[in-house]
Amino acid sequence: MRKYSFQREQIRKDLINRTDHPTADMVYESVRKGIPNISLGTVYRNLHFLADHNELKVIHAGDGKEHFDARTTNHSHFVCDECGSVIDLVMDINKDNDDIVARNEDKDFIENFKGVITSEEIIFHGVCENCIKK
Repeated sequence: MRKYSFQREQIRKDLINRTDHPTADMVYESVRKGIPNISLGTVYRNLHFLADHNELKVIHAGDGKEHFDARTTNHSHFVCDECGSVIDLVMDINKDNDDIVARNEDKDFIENFKGVITSEEIIFHGVCENCIKK
């Protein structure tokens, strides 16, 4: 059983109410409105604590920053190469990961794989609708 933390709970609540896949700095700025004395280090530690306990996902969108997502179900992401926004994509692409392995077992990159795939992380890149309109 883990100890309750008011700060951690506020960080978790902040993420649950967001769909923008914020960085730790963005979470810090948001949570600081309600907890003015919270430190950036506390936000980082608690974000990673929540990720380690499967309460959020860490997304590496290719911009060198960690983005956080409270939606922990399997889903993919789209990253806009213009504005950097990270958008959820709900697709049925991981229907049968074991079948994907079986179809590719003769390929060098998967030749020695003997495990079971339980999830995937796919990130698509392109230009979002807002940037196209600009």
